[in-house]
Amino acid sequence: MQLDYEPQAALYKQGLDSLLTMASGYFDMLRQLRTLQLKTDKDMLAFVQTVRAEVDSADTMGALFAVQQKCMMELMGHELAYLREIEKIGREASTATVTAIRSSQSPWQERMAQIAEGAAQFLSQGQAAGAERRAQVNA
Repeated sequence: MQLDYEPQAALYKQGLDSLLTMASGYFDMLRQLRTLQLKTDKDMLAFVQTVRAEVDSADTMGALFAVQQKCMMELMGHELAYLREIEKIGREASTATVTAIRSSQSPWQERMAQIAEGAAQFLSQGQAAGAERRAQVNA
């Protein structure tokens, strides 16, 4: 009897599928990060232009200090929003990766059981044939 390689081929295919699923998630995360960065750059350009106009229109030191304070508060708000978005993208990516691993776990265990069973049958038949030959030689 020959060893059946179908479970190994299925396991290999499943491993490649899991790899490609995780790679797809990784590249989607990179796309989302680039999109966020482009949006942030556009927003910050508009912010700088607005602040420049406010600085140009401020005619006293009190007005300049108020613009500076407002600018710093808005910058902190932009930064916190940016970091929340990065966290959200990372969380979604890790959730997708964990889901892909979990969905492949059960079929993987099933394939490994089939491989082990096939190998055990192959080895037991080989041992039985060897024992039979030894019995014939010793008889």
